[in-house]
Parts: sequence; C-alpha cells; structure tokens
Amino acid sequence: MSQEVSRFDGESGLPPAVYQALQTFKAGVLSTGLMMFILVVAEAEARFELGVPAAVAGFVGMPNRLYLGFIAFVLFGIVVWPLLFAAVEGRMTSLPGGDDIGIRGILFALVLWVAFLVLGSAGLHLAGPFLVLYLVFSLIAHLAYGYSLGVLYGRFTR
Repeated sequence: MSQEVSRFDGESGLPPAVYQALQTFKAGVLSTGLMMFILVVAEAEARFELGVPAAVAGFVGMPNRLYLGFIAFVLFGIVVWPLLFAAVEGRMTSLPGGDDIGIRGILFALVLWVAFLVLGSAGLHLAGPFLVLYLVFSLIAHLAYGYSLGVLYGRFTR
C-alpha cells in the first residue's frame, strides 16, 4: 500500500508525471497568451497590414484557413512546444547562459522564430517599414514566449 501511495504527488494526489505535464501546460497557456498579446498589439500598430495571422496559419501548414491555423497555433503553443521544451531544456545547460532557465527558454524560442520566419512568412509580401516591424515584433513575441515559458516552467515544476 505504501508503494502505491508514494507514486502520487503529495499535494495534488496525481502521479508526478501527470502533475508535471499539467504544470508544463499551465506555463504554455500563460506564455502563449503573452505572445498572442504582443502579436495583436503589433497588428494593431501596423493597422492590420503585417499579416501575422496569415504567417501563423502558414507556419502550422494551413495557409488558407486562418481559424484552423490559429487553433493549431494555440495548441502548439500550449501543448507541443512546452512539452518539447521540457524534454530538451535539461540538455541545454552547456550552452552560453544555459545555467538560467529563462535563457534556455529564449534559446528555444529563437529556434522557433527562425522556423516561423522560414515556414510561415514565405507567402507574405512585406517591404520597407512593414518588413522591419514584422521582424521586430515577431522576434519580441518569440523572445517573450521563450523567456516566460522557461521561467514559468521552472517555477511550476521545481
């Protein structure tokens, strides 16, 4: 009986792996919310000419379906990326600044940002100041996502 009880988290009554996954998802929800806020502000500041929704839909492989692309974006931001971060963040400690989990989150998000630019932005026709705004705001959004994901993941799971 005592072995069975020891396989559960003391406070929540859940198995430790389930509890950690839920905490990881919680970090994903908050980080995705922050990222979406930054992207909405960027779109509003550029009078909705940046094409972020189209880029998001393109990134998740649904370029002509903005709503489905948005749903996939949210699911990836809440579930897939946080779980992937949880799986790799322990191996990132040897990278420069890797002793700080927030920096590991930023490094993780930089990889996502590059993928976002390559996969999601290919069909956009941005030039001049709109291109600069797009690059800057998408970078800021990804950095904020990565930092908050790292910090919140560390806080909620440790």
